[in-house]
Amino acid sequence: MEDMQLRKQRCEDMVDVRRLKMLQMVQLFKCEEDAAQAVEWLSELLDALLKTHIRLGDDAQETKVLLEKHRKFVDVAQSTYDYGRQLLQATVVLCQSLRCTSRSSGDTLPRLNRVWKQFTIASEERVHRLEMAIAFHSNAEKILQDCPEEPEAINDEEQFDEIEAVGKSLLDRLTVPVVYPDGTEQYFGSPSDMASAAEHIRDRMKLVSLKRQQLRHPEMVTTES
Repeated sequence: MEDMQLRKQRCEDMVDVRRLKMLQMVQLFKCEEDAAQAVEWLSELLDALLKTHIRLGDDAQETKVLLEKHRKFVDVAQSTYDYGRQLLQATVVLCQSLRCTSRSSGDTLPRLNRVWKQFTIASEERVHRLEMAIAFHSNAEKILQDCPEEPEAINDEEQFDEIEAVGKSLLDRLTVPVVYPDGTEQYFGSPSDMASAAEHIRDRMKLVSLKRQQLRHPEMVTTES
């Protein structure tokens, strides 16, 4: 009887061990699938960033709103990347416990890191463009506002030069692709998207140039009026 009881206990222990391994195998497959899905989600976010995050705003306030929205978008991407990393770390632990090799984590981790690197490079470029646009719009708005009580505030040639320089740099930057570590390149949007984004910058630059001419030759304004 005692022998039979020991055998029964051994069988039950083996069943428990096998059940645990089966559960771990299910968890491993689930983690691998979800990690691959995280890579796909991150790729979709990168695609959306490059194809739809084009506008620079028509004024400083709108551009600041766009910058804040972009930062929230980056937070979503960061969470997606962290989620993928956690899943891949879980697959390593499960594989060690099961003494097996993961089917996909060896491939998924490099893909996850590659897409994340591409996203961060594109995101940093987007932030830089928006920050340049904020500086351009803010300075242009100060110049274009009527300030009769502070004529010296808008009669500074250096201010006009700075606005023109930032505007030209921003327009040049819109034509430059995002370059990834592997040498591949991607542009923000289509050529027509870029032309549309640049149009308002050029319009503002024309207004600032006109204001400069008016300040240099106030008699022109009097004559025209």
